Amino acid sequence: MKSMYVLKYKYKDTGIIIHMARSKVDQKFKDRGISFAKRLKEERQSLDMTQSELSTLANVPLDTLRSIENERVLSPGVFLAADLVHALGGKLDGWLSDISEKPTKAKRGAK
Repeated sequence: MKSMYVLKYKYKDTGIIIHMARSKVDQKFKDRGISFAKRLKEERQSLDMTQSELSTLANVPLDTLRSIENERVLSPGVFLAADLVHALGGKLDGWLSDISEKPTKAKRGAK
């Protein structure tokens, strides 16, 4: 069973506190999210594109894009990631293969 933690989130300035249960994330998962965020930001900047321009092109809320680039969202979801990558002129499968851990081939005769 995965270990869990409770995130307390204060909703804007209303004083309402929401308790959200979350699974703890392993380091490998975090590293992949960070790699995606860094590449997204680098690609956007290399195209001299602002966050606002990318969010408009990808039809993604600006705050969501900022959260991804600032590594607060480590798992943006496949459709959201695809929209962002496509808006930058890329293909999601290429990006995913770059950040995924490559399986190692077993040596012949190894048990």
